[in-house]
Amino acid sequence: MRSILFALMCLCLFVSSAKAADYEKVTEKVLFNGEKLSEYKLPNGLKVLLIPRHQAKVLTFQAWFDVGSVDEKLDPKLKKTGLAHLFEHMMFRGTEKVPDGKFDEITSRMGTDRQNATTYFYRTNFFESIPSRHLAKLLDLESDRMANLKLNLEGFEKEKGAVVGELRRHLDTPTGIAMDSLIQTVYEVAPYHYTVLGSEEEIKGFTLEEAQYFYKTFYAPNNATLIFIGDTTEDELMPLVVKYYGAMGTQKIPKVAIPDEPVQKKERRKEISHSQATSELLLVAYRGPAVESPDAIPLSLLTAHLSSGMEGRLRKILVDKGIAVRASGFTANHPDLIEFFIQLTEKKKAEEALVILDREIASLTQKPISKESFSRAMNQELLSLYTDIGDNSSLGTWLGEYLMLSGNYMRGFEIIDGYKKLTPMDLQKVAKKYLTKVTRSVLIVRPQKAETPKGENTKKGKS
Repeated sequence: MRSILFALMCLCLFVSSAKAADYEKVTEKVLFNGEKLSEYKLPNGLKVLLIPRHQAKVLTFQAWFDVGSVDEKLDPKLKKTGLAHLFEHMMFRGTEKVPDGKFDEITSRMGTDRQNATTYFYRTNFFESIPSRHLAKLLDLESDRMANLKLNLEGFEKEKGAVVGELRRHLDTPTGIAMDSLIQTVYEVAPYHYTVLGSEEEIKGFTLEEAQYFYKTFYAPNNATLIFIGDTTEDELMPLVVKYYGAMGTQKIPKVAIPDEPVQKKERRKEISHSQATSELLLVAYRGPAVESPDAIPLSLLTAHLSSGMEGRLRKILVDKGIAVRASGFTANHPDLIEFFIQLTEKKKAEEALVILDREIASLTQKPISKESFSRAMNQELLSLYTDIGDNSSLGTWLGEYLMLSGNYMRGFEIIDGYKKLTPMDLQKVAKKYLTKVTRSVLIVRPQKAETPKGENTKKGKS
């Protein structure tokens, strides 16, 4: 009997050791709403974040890759932009096991919701929500395309054509052109100067060899994080992750430091026109701090004061006055900016809106906002957080973005928690520090004037 018990104990120890060798539980954190977030890591470097939720039999899956357009521009083997975005499209092209077009067909039959992917300067992500009973099937599909994507010249050229079409549509929108032009005005040295989509010339010029290098290098487990939020548990999830992702090999990820942008010593202004613009646009960008900076906390609340809700200051001074149809301010990171976007009503001029914006910013620097305005901004931010955290997809995006930005998926919660330590004077201090004219860039987009046919006099005489 003792020998049987000993054998069983050894078996249990073997199973536990095997499980421990398959993956490591790095940490467990309790969120402010009482939910538990667990972090795991496989021997090949793959990170996994899990928040179990069993209110409904649904599950959100997200895959985040630490690669974006900045990486390809700095990579000595590429030195171009647009391939990160192009490859986001290529990931739906199929494998030997799941031919081109079948991935969407299979996931659609599974009842997948919100399936999509995005690319930015610093990351690429893929996401979908599914009935939780299909977890194993989804991991089979997702791991297959991460490791076994079929790259051939025909599919690659076809996708290049689709991406060129997307780029042309982007360039046809005044807002798209405006955002690109603003960033290019702000950054002269850092690779943020180059758009995420790249140029038509670059897209058409990518080779299949470059695509294969990009895929093999950056779509590696040690460059990826999987996020799961919903109806599953560690005991169900992690053996499946190990099964489908554990055999993937690591890659050496090239990391090149982003060049420092020279200190800006005077305001920059640029004016463009666009044939599709029906009214003027005003975009203003100030250099801001990195998301890890303590100043990111009061700046986040300051932009909430300006933009959030019906009582947001930009709405009160611009939209309610009939000067603009839309006015917002926000902080952005990688690139690190405080941005303002104002769409004027017809016949209103961007210069008028800029005077009003400057007057409001001067007020922010000269005296603290009222306690009532401070409380309203904080409540707006907390309401936004509670809305986001209640939705699986939004919470996953929240965690993934901060992880890619700072290496700390909890940074968003830290910023919100940091609000409790702020006073109106803290908002005044960062307004003084960052909202200075010498460090800002101003972009104006005007409707393009119709060209007068040759020989036609624009001046009309009396009839």
